[in-house]
Amino acid sequence: MSEYAGLHILKSPYHIDNVFDYFIPPQLRDTIALGDFVTVPFGKSNKREIALVISLKDFPDNKDVSCKPIISICEKSFSLSPEMLSLCLFMKEQTLCTIGEAVKCIIPSSVLTSPYEVYKVAENLPQSSIRELKSAAKYIYEQLCKQKDKKMSLENLTLKFGPPIKPTVNELVEKGIFIREFEIREASKKTEAYYTLEISEEQAKAIVERTDKEFRLRSLTQISVVAEFLDPGVNELDEKPLMEKKDVSYSQLKSLCDKGILRRSRRVIDRSFDPLEGVTYKETKAPLVLNSEQSAAFEKLKELFDSGEPKAALLHGVTGSGKTSVIMKTIDHVLQNGKSVIVLLPEISLTPQTLDIFCSRYGKRVAIIHSGLSDGERLDTYKRIRRGGSDIVIGTRSAVFAPLSNLGLIVIDEEQEHTYKSDKNPKYHARDIARFRCAHNNAIMLLASATPSFESYYKATQGIYSLISLTKRYGGAKLPKVNIVDMRLAANKTTSPLGDLLCEKLVKTTVIDKNQAILFLNRRGYNSFLSCRDCGNAISCPTCSVSMTYHTLDRSYDNGELRCHWCGKRTPLPSVCPECGGSHLSKMGYGTQRIEQELQLLLPNNSILRMDTDTTGSKHSYEKMLGAFRAREADVLLGTQMVTKGHDFPAVTLVGVLSADSSLYLDDYRAAERTFAMLTQVIGRAGRADKEGEAIIQTNNPDHECIRLACAQDYDGFYQREIRLRKQLRFPPFCDIAMITLSSSFENELLKACSILTQNVKILIEGEYKDLPLIIYGPFEAPVYKVENKYRMRMVIKCKLNKHSRSMFDKILKSFAKSNPKHLNISVDFNPSSL
Repeated sequence: MSEYAGLHILKSPYHIDNVFDYFIPPQLRDTIALGDFVTVPFGKSNKREIALVISLKDFPDNKDVSCKPIISICEKSFSLSPEMLSLCLFMKEQTLCTIGEAVKCIIPSSVLTSPYEVYKVAENLPQSSIRELKSAAKYIYEQLCKQKDKKMSLENLTLKFGPPIKPTVNELVEKGIFIREFEIREASKKTEAYYTLEISEEQAKAIVERTDKEFRLRSLTQISVVAEFLDPGVNELDEKPLMEKKDVSYSQLKSLCDKGILRRSRRVIDRSFDPLEGVTYKETKAPLVLNSEQSAAFEKLKELFDSGEPKAALLHGVTGSGKTSVIMKTIDHVLQNGKSVIVLLPEISLTPQTLDIFCSRYGKRVAIIHSGLSDGERLDTYKRIRRGGSDIVIGTRSAVFAPLSNLGLIVIDEEQEHTYKSDKNPKYHARDIARFRCAHNNAIMLLASATPSFESYYKATQGIYSLISLTKRYGGAKLPKVNIVDMRLAANKTTSPLGDLLCEKLVKTTVIDKNQAILFLNRRGYNSFLSCRDCGNAISCPTCSVSMTYHTLDRSYDNGELRCHWCGKRTPLPSVCPECGGSHLSKMGYGTQRIEQELQLLLPNNSILRMDTDTTGSKHSYEKMLGAFRAREADVLLGTQMVTKGHDFPAVTLVGVLSADSSLYLDDYRAAERTFAMLTQVIGRAGRADKEGEAIIQTNNPDHECIRLACAQDYDGFYQREIRLRKQLRFPPFCDIAMITLSSSFENELLKACSILTQNVKILIEGEYKDLPLIIYGPFEAPVYKVENKYRMRMVIKCKLNKHSRSMFDKILKSFAKSNPKHLNISVDFNPSSL
């Protein structure tokens, strides 16, 4: 048995997130294991902290330093499996996060709260030691013995006996009568109160018959409560039903407890959380009908799975080609072989309508993980998966950590979506976590998209991933006819953002043909900004370096406010320019609110649904809107990116894109790639059933190759053009990018830190890291320099990520943490989702 353990303290900051050796007391050596959570004293004050056991050893690494002892082992049901323990270490190395941050991705945050003191009665105590106790200590001992498990937290002991109890409890611990332990509380446990009799049944009968001389209750309500316990088989009564049945108040019940007649206790209850709540589905076992192209794709995936080796595949299919059917057929095969499955979807696609596809086939075998779950629901889902209650997990990015055993397949649908990359520590990409888990379990990682990320498609063309293609729409459906409209020609004719052709097609589609339409504009609000015609100033957010957007508060154009889309700040519409005092303020640009107003004028008898973050704030509003549109309760669905991904609406025959080139000119090397993906996806929403579809693309740059190729749904042509440019300019996938961000509320301190960062990097690359090929840019201002009164500077480094290069960034982080003031923050993001 090992006498020492190597631990990571979960709350350690990055610069001291190291392995600490602790002594294992003899009584814990039989039970402690790798992946356990333990309570330990830490620091000069010996504050109780939770730590993760990552190694067991016979001797400490530093024999000259005495090791503190481990106090207790936390609940074993949350201990990490060997796979998850390895995953934590992998994340620390790959993303430069702390072990505590990695653990929070794997274990629900409500589990690992601060430890609390618990005292329990020692076993096999000699009666002589009890007889020697003073009256107060003996009374406390007797009360603890009455507890079901003979233990109570210090908090409850203090509530029951008062604050002066601590010296008495310490005395009982010193005499070996009480054992002090530290436990972690599940913050999200749901409990209920119940009552039991503290007196004998004979005394209770005497109270009810009013012959009792000790208690002499006068309240008929209280007497009726006691009478409830005399019914055959009644040992306890739940508080809520009891109060309702007897019309008794809490104070009356408390009085019965204070008199010693009743005892109030709490127990953890099953939340009865339905993981499929809100998902309407009918279970079906109908066989999946695949066409020849889909069958060939499935056979290839089946071959990869049957190899028993870790594999990765990219399923690249045009919109409407039936990728989901191929995925489900593969899931069937994996489940038939006794393996489990994770299906990842972007948050934007995780709707009841989408889930219905999977739930109707797999029913209660499905568990769902997404950001809308409460802490308690997330914990219940975690426990259900861990105990084997589900073998299919569907969810967003965090579902990749689901504690499934015997994993056989991880699917990442719409794999190009930036939401799969976390922008908070740990800054992981779900694809990297999936690759690690598939390698550990000899499973398949299946990426699927009509517009794959360049990194994934490049790996597929190089043979690292197996490339599986679907080139035709399922059932003979045709790709929509696309019309590109040059809005420069219409600029002098009208100020409306809706072009003549789009208006004509909207009327024909919704009024004459009785079909539906989708309009996409990636800008919410009414106007883009408010500008002063005297000085040219755009009204900016006082805490962020961005212009504020005008939003209407009702259907009136003039009644509105300015909002910052970065910090959420709202201000009334100013009457004069805050810079020059001029009164000539003009509302410029347009957003979804204005388009909604114009559509109501164009289609007065049709129903319009606007879907953006302003209209989808409540928990289920997004799902309700999509459900209403699917049920044909609306004729036009207008929205931002929410309307572009993964939806299948059979009655939609027209798609309109307003300002298609607005995202082309962002200061990001992925601007063209994302614009192409966005246009391809939204165009693909039209004509997905037996009806032909049409798309109207409004742009000020109709000759741009990205727009032209997206309208032709020519991914290969766009990829070949763009990948040559990436190679020449040394952008991913031909390199990795590390972005170091410095932020501070004090601009002068930030600028000093940038100088220090430059010096530190120079010393490292001229010293032990001079062999690393690096291209360094900056430090320079972030695209949005100030956010919520914090200034931000960045350094971007093109490199090749490996163990050696990561160690350089590790040293940069640690040196800053040790030498710089607390109000300065530094972070490193590898291959960030945006620059």
